[in-house]
Order: sequence, then structure tokens, then C-alpha cells
Amino acid sequence: MRLTGLQLGLCGLLLAGALPARAGDFMDTRVTWTFGDDNFLADAGEQIPDTPYASIGDRQGYELFMDNIDSRYSGRENQTHLVMYKHLDGFFPRLSTDAGVVLQFDISDDGLDIRDDGTYLRIRYGFDDLPETEGDGMAVVFFPFDTERFRMGYLWDISWGGGGLFTNKRNGFAPGLKLEFDVGPADWFVGFKTAQVSEQRQTDVEGEPLNVQETNYGFLAGAGFDIGGMFRIDLSGGYFQQGTFDQPGLVGEPVYTGGGSLRLALHDGMDVGPGADFRLYRNEPYAVEALAEESLAAAAASAAAAGELPSELAWAVTLEGSILGQHVADIDTFGRSVIQPAYAAALQGKLKYDGFSANVTAFFRNLEFILHNVPSFSPFVAIQGEAETQPEFFAAASVNYFFESTRLTPSLIAGVQIPATLQSGGTTVVVRDEETRDILPSGDDSVPIFSTRASLRWDLSEILSVYAMVQYVRDENATRLSRDDYGTFRVYRRADQLGVAIITQARF
Repeated sequence: MRLTGLQLGLCGLLLAGALPARAGDFMDTRVTWTFGDDNFLADAGEQIPDTPYASIGDRQGYELFMDNIDSRYSGRENQTHLVMYKHLDGFFPRLSTDAGVVLQFDISDDGLDIRDDGTYLRIRYGFDDLPETEGDGMAVVFFPFDTERFRMGYLWDISWGGGGLFTNKRNGFAPGLKLEFDVGPADWFVGFKTAQVSEQRQTDVEGEPLNVQETNYGFLAGAGFDIGGMFRIDLSGGYFQQGTFDQPGLVGEPVYTGGGSLRLALHDGMDVGPGADFRLYRNEPYAVEALAEESLAAAAASAAAAGELPSELAWAVTLEGSILGQHVADIDTFGRSVIQPAYAAALQGKLKYDGFSANVTAFFRNLEFILHNVPSFSPFVAIQGEAETQPEFFAAASVNYFFESTRLTPSLIAGVQIPATLQSGGTTVVVRDEETRDILPSGDDSVPIFSTRASLRWDLSEILSVYAMVQYVRDENATRLSRDDYGTFRVYRRADQLGVAIITQARF
């Protein structure tokens, strides 16, 4: 959303503290200065994303495939969450109320963008006389604008049920409601969200196709159980309407997705609760860590700064999976629809002892899951039977060590990825995400992608750090169009990528 001068002035007053803040208000701010080149081996115009000479500013090429699977952010954004929060006890025993207006400010080359990031109202009733944040109870949470923090799944990259699942929605909003229950070692939730989606009716009064904006619903439910203090199981499921077909023979028929997610966690001394991107902003920010592969080291650094660096071993192992069924058109049979399966899974292990931390992740998504918000390779159409698909798989490991005396954290992360592909008619298409695809020369197949990054983080204070990194990627699947006297054809881009960057970042 672009802002007028008056709106910018008001935002400046808010951010500068010129307007009074009520008790409970706060800001979660990340300011980042980045200088570097994501690929010294290529010139401008030679690859996608583009890689000109070294410059100041974030670049898409700094992002590796194994980065930030547990967050929707890269960690290098210039971003502020402005939260106006208020909590008061109700007029009746054990009843409490709170509300938060959560505005996300992103500053980039495109200007200033402001969006909602989970504004909510909440009513809670406690089943006992403990404080509001403790004990058993039930709550109802109202989301008047956005429900991106209310999703199925637990690891962000294999979660689902966000606003993007309402394909062809009129605007970015998908408001909703959530009921929560906490009783002993168990918790439950049930809720729904809505969006205005463009749908095609069979015909109007003149016999022409008619598009209307119709309300579509998404229904979500789930439960979690702690067993014995070290084991936790979470399961959830949902059903979403996604408009109607506009393919001949199916015009007006409903498109929908249903599915479920399951997570098993074994842990000791380490939290396995919802990630930062799933939590509500309340009386303190649940900020994402600055750089995903250094999240454990960053947490250790913060704890050390507060004199709380643990000396005991802490670890967690989680296994998570999601499976969906999507109602899409059958490309092989006119007027017929099918349920197309989409699934994903991840196995993750984390370990921390003193300043040392390590993370190992194995990650799997089939092509249909990568594209489940579209949905499918061609929107609303099942992948044809003669086509062959290959799921995405990667494995990555990272190690970090925080030296308390010097406040230095050296890190190393490395991984290998087998990209998702679709093969049809002798042509292979590498699918990297919902929008990015590479068509390989006829007859060629994809090959694994290798990435590694070495970095050094220096914490100068509780708010400011300097971070240097060098990374190498070998990707033999990137292509571009070329032309000769006989026409156009696909050729490979340079496979090797070498990048270096220096990052200064403040978090407060």
C-alpha cells in the first residue's frame, strides 16, 4: 500500500514516539544495512535474479534453498511491527480481555509498504483463579483483517491454509475467528476464515460467462498433547473453498482443498511450541531471529547478554507431515474432476550446549504441494497422467559456536537439494516455487543443487550486530532463452555462484 504525505507524517509521529503510547504498546524493529554481491561470477543481465556489481541493499540471490524454512522472512528486511496492545480484566470473575493492533512496516526499493499482521481482539475465561496467562481456560480470538498467523502445520514452509489458498480472492484480506481451549496437558482449537473470491457462473441473462465476487470459507481445527514432559503430538485439519471452475464442462462446479497435518516432537530443555510467525503479538514481540541458520546461536547470544547462558544440553527432534486433497479438473477427460494429492514432510533435529548449537533438517515436498495455492501446475487443472513429476528433497546441516568473551559466532551451513520437476514430451521443467520455473533443453534432466555458506557474526551490543558471509552455490538447472538463425532455444546459465556480503543489523 502506497502512502500519502499526510499518512507518512502520521506514521513518522507514531514511530518517533511523538504520539502518546498506552501501556502495553511496543515496537519490534529490524534495521539492516547490507553491502555485497550475490554472485561475483556473473554480470548484470546474465542470471535470474539479476546480479549487478556489488551494491548496498538486500538481494534475492542471498537466499539459499535451505534458509528460513521455519519463517516467511529472510531476516534481512528493514521492517517494523508497530503494536498497540491493551489488556484488562473483565467485569466478571475469571474473565479477561485484550486486543492488539499489529501493523507491519516494510521499507524497500519499492518504497514503504504497510499491512496488517494479525490485528486481533480476544476474550478469555479462566477455569481457575490463576493469572490470565497461566492455567486452564478457553478463549475466542477475532481477526478483523488478516489470518496469516492462523494456519495448519507447524514448520512454515510446509504449513498451509493461509490467505493464499483462497485463489483468485478479491483483495489481500482473509478475516476469521478462532476458539481455543487449554485443559491440563492438552490444547484444542477450532475456527474459520472467509474471503471474497471471483467465481464464474454458467452464464448471465444474455448467455455470456458471468464473474461474481462470492464469499468462500475455510474451516480449521486441531489439538496438541504434552506427554510426560518430553513428548508432544500435534494434529490439525482443514477444509477450504477455492472458488469455482471456469473450464468448459465444469463451469460453476466448486474447487476445494481438504487435508491435515501431524507433528511428533521429542525434546528436552528446548521449546517446541509454535514458531514466531504463528504467534499473536501480545505484551511482548515474538520476533523472528535475524538469520534463520543462526537462530540457535542468536538465541544463545541474547541469553548470554542477559547472564542466562545455559550450561546443560538442550535438544529437540521433530517429525512433521502434511497431506492435502485438491479438487481440480481432469485434463485427460472432458467435464470430469479429480482429487489430486499433495504432501510434504520434514525431519528436524536441534541441539544446544553452552555456546554450541547445531541443526539438521531433511525436507520433502511433492510438486503438487509446492503449487497447492495455485492450485496445480496449470491453475485448477490436474497434472496430466502422461507427465512424470519428481518431488523436491533437500538435506542441510548447520553448526554455530558463540564465544562469550569476544561475542563472536562463527557459523557454517551446507546442503544438497533435488529440485521438483515436471517431465512431459521429452521436456523437463524445474519448479522452484509457485512463480519461478526453469525449462531445461530438450532431453536433459535436472541435477542436484549444492549450497554452502560460512559466516561470522559479531554482537556489539544487545541490539546491534555485524555479520559477514561468503556463500557458494552450484546450480546446473538455471537456463535462459537464446536465438540463432533457426529460432529460439534454451541454453544453460553459469552453474557456479559465489557471493559475499557484510550486514549490519539492529534489533529492538
